[in-house]
Amino acid sequence: MFSFFYRALEVYLISGGTQTMNQALNAQRAAPGASSLGGPLRYGNVVILWLRCEQDALNKRLDARVDSMVAQGLLPEIRAFYEQHVKPYKHQDYHQGILQSIGFKEFVKYLERYDTEHDQLLLQYLTAPPDGNEQPDGLAALGVCLDYLKLVTRRYARRQQHWIKNRFLGTLDRDVPPIYALDTTDATGWNVQVTNRAVAIIDAVLGGRMPPYEPVTRSANPASANLSKEGFFECAVCQRVIIGEYQWQLHLRSNKHRKVAKRNAAATAGSVEKKQSTIAPDAAPDT
Repeated sequence: MFSFFYRALEVYLISGGTQTMNQALNAQRAAPGASSLGGPLRYGNVVILWLRCEQDALNKRLDARVDSMVAQGLLPEIRAFYEQHVKPYKHQDYHQGILQSIGFKEFVKYLERYDTEHDQLLLQYLTAPPDGNEQPDGLAALGVCLDYLKLVTRRYARRQQHWIKNRFLGTLDRDVPPIYALDTTDATGWNVQVTNRAVAIIDAVLGGRMPPYEPVTRSANPASANLSKEGFFECAVCQRVIIGEYQWQLHLRSNKHRKVAKRNAAATAGSVEKKQSTIAPDAAPDT
């Protein structure tokens, strides 16, 4: 919300006090190729290259990426951040700011229970497992954190795909650049399926020709047809501002919103219960 107010003030000052934010937006939306979401494209020879991958193959790559991050020092990195920026403080909110970042909050339970020396012990075991079946304490806890990180990473990748479909492909009233999908499922065919096609598309656009491949077809999202794309909706629970009625409805149904609302409700109930338990009568009642 503050960034919007700052931008509105900036527009007003730059114009010398002759134009408000609403006037600037209305002028953009009135231009040819504009829509209710904003003005037309600034440049005409723009294309979007969308690297797509079958979900199963993408999930395996994301899991392997997490394992690679651990091998390259993820645990010492988040340990240092935790010791310096989290542990010294009494109150932490893992649903706001940098603490909600994927790759940190998933390890909080492990970080709170174990120390740096334990990290080194586990890393030695993971990089060079000793003979025998005995596992060090904390390995199972760390494994749970890694599995959770892999899960939220896969979820985030799916949300990115949904965002592209909703933002670029799910509406017909916007001037959106053509989107060309490049299949990255088979990494062995990268040069043929990705590099060569991308070069051919870009060469055609720069040369003023039609690319040799068809862009992804756009289609209106029926779920958002009757909902306004304008308006600001402030979520007091998540402390976020959502633009557009359709995005607002998506936010209210999102897992993140429900989790934050549930956490706030539990905290409020606990606070009330604690307050009531501290209230005691000044004297025992007469019998």
